[in-house]
Amino acid sequence: MLTQIELLKKYNLRVRGHLGQHLLMDPNIIRKTVDALELRPKDVVFEIGPGMGAVTGEVLKRGFPVLAVEKDARFAEVLTREFGQEYGGNFRLVHDDILQSDLTGLVTAWAGKRKAKVLGNLPYYISTPILFHLIDHAKVFSLAVLMLQKEVAQRLSAAAGEEDYSRLSVTSRLHGETRFLFDVSPSCFLPRPQVMSRVVSFLFRPYPDKDRVRDEDRFLEIIRIAFGQRRKTLLTLLAHQLRPQVGRKDLERIFEDLGFSPKVRGEELSLEKFLALARALE
Repeated sequence: MLTQIELLKKYNLRVRGHLGQHLLMDPNIIRKTVDALELRPKDVVFEIGPGMGAVTGEVLKRGFPVLAVEKDARFAEVLTREFGQEYGGNFRLVHDDILQSDLTGLVTAWAGKRKAKVLGNLPYYISTPILFHLIDHAKVFSLAVLMLQKEVAQRLSAAAGEEDYSRLSVTSRLHGETRFLFDVSPSCFLPRPQVMSRVVSFLFRPYPDKDRVRDEDRFLEIIRIAFGQRRKTLLTLLAHQLRPQVGRKDLERIFEDLGFSPKVRGEELSLEKFLALARALE
């Protein structure tokens, strides 16, 4: 199999850094990333944005099938030609925008009842929407190993009260557990990004978790409201957004029952406290 540089020369391609394309070139980081998936017999891998196939090739060489979604038509054509010839049915590529893809339909049609393990070096400018999209389709995934901009990774794992705590922090914690693996220097990429990267693993919980939240749509609505205007108190935001179904007096009584200060803000509440609030509002 040709290297990424050799493929770029063979097909006369240029990498578009301004579109978030940064090819991972360090072979040690590539191996560590794939190792983190802890692949076992019968595992299948779903890859987001394979680029020129550095990580894809490492998975395929180890004998595991890969389903990849690639938006760049040039990269998609090269990978289909190169990997399709060498690995046959073990490699399938879908040329599409990951944010427009029905991930549940794709994975189910390809892997049946097996849950896929996810790999992705996510474009920095759309990494948060991709993370929410993965969570929306959590039932077909078991584990994700993702390379993110360090700041996004910090939001993913932040705890209540920390500066990086956000809607992503709470939502991701409902569906799984994030673990920090290692940081990656800009020098490991072509072209070099201007930020540090971080590789994390995300272990998906069994889905849906009805013991923790009965009405998930209602819960997610509360989270969106809570972090929509961070300077305002949670009571004020909910009183405005939930009327007329829920009155301010009702909210004040619920807050008192839960032991919440009327001046508390969303970023101060843990997942468990948000769950308690959602149950009380039901």
